[in-house]
Amino acid sequence: METKLADCSVKYKVHHVLEQCVYVCVRGRERERERERTHMNDSLLLIRNLLKPSHAMDRSRGLIVLGLVVWFRVYGALSCPVRCTCHFGIESIEAVCPDAELSSYPAAGLPASTTSLTIQFTNLSSISAHDLGATPLLQELHLPGNRLSSLPENLFTGLNHLHTVDLTGNQLQELPARVFYHAPLLNLVLKDNRLSSVDADVLPTNSNLTWLDLSGNKLKKIPSALLQRLNRLETLHLSQNLLESIPSETFHSLHALERLHLEENKLQSLDTKAFGHNSSLTHLFLQKNKLQSLPAMVFHGLDRLQYLDLSENQLTFLSPGTLGLGISVVELTFNPWHCDAKIEYLWKRLNNVAVQSEPRCASPEALKDKAIVELTRKELGLAD
Repeated sequence: METKLADCSVKYKVHHVLEQCVYVCVRGRERERERERTHMNDSLLLIRNLLKPSHAMDRSRGLIVLGLVVWFRVYGALSCPVRCTCHFGIESIEAVCPDAELSSYPAAGLPASTTSLTIQFTNLSSISAHDLGATPLLQELHLPGNRLSSLPENLFTGLNHLHTVDLTGNQLQELPARVFYHAPLLNLVLKDNRLSSVDADVLPTNSNLTWLDLSGNKLKKIPSALLQRLNRLETLHLSQNLLESIPSETFHSLHALERLHLEENKLQSLDTKAFGHNSSLTHLFLQKNKLQSLPAMVFHGLDRLQYLDLSENQLTFLSPGTLGLGISVVELTFNPWHCDAKIEYLWKRLNNVAVQSEPRCASPEALKDKAIVELTRKELGLAD
């Protein structure tokens, strides 16, 4: 009889806890939420204590744990900013705020333990260190498509777990010194802004950055001094800028670089030593530039290079030995290839190594649009 009464008492208590939880969540007042945060921490501590191996997990204790877990889940699922959606995992909390009418940082209701925050395509025009400081466990911050025109120097202070920042599609024209000093960043995306230069001191000298995206800006020169600080960089995006040249020592410190995007710039030529220190390169994108010729040795030493895109340039021929035999994919289409004796090297390579798409002659008129690989020695003016 005593056991049955005890069980009934426990069930009544659990039921009572659940009723109180629902009541508080429905009312949704801020002062109640603050009080519940304290209760939540106490409940989590109680759950941990009850689950310690030193405790015998009897039936009564199991019901109490179950009740507290349900209470925690119900409360947590509703602790989210009004214009956002929150996803609660065992070790992570993700908040996504895509509302176009959002014009200020969604601080109210944002869980303090948020690990990933996305505010995208809104009217957000400013963000402060105080805003982000409320989520000290933040690991990823995605802010694409907003109206940010500047960043505070101390914006990421105290965010010791932040490894990814995405600021794509904002209105940033310059970056303050030391702005990225305060977080252990691995991935930084500044794509599609209005940056005309990026100073070296925006990142620390011992940066662990592995991914940097500066594409879609107004860069006329590659930020060489900045790159010297990034010897762990693996992926670099510099496409869709206004670059006209690559000085010989620009990438010399990027020994770990694997993917380099330089497409859609205004490059007219390449220095022989442009990639001389980048032996880890596997993918190199140079399409949609204005390259008229290439030094014969420009890709030598790139023994790991697997993909090379030279399409949509102004190339009329390639010097003998330009393309290493180890490159498995080479894109050469939409260049004005002039099919005479000077194209013999390319003709031979195309006959020995297949390409994804066949380049065609642009001139002379008699050979226009004919696939280079199909040419005969006579058509090229070569001796038999």
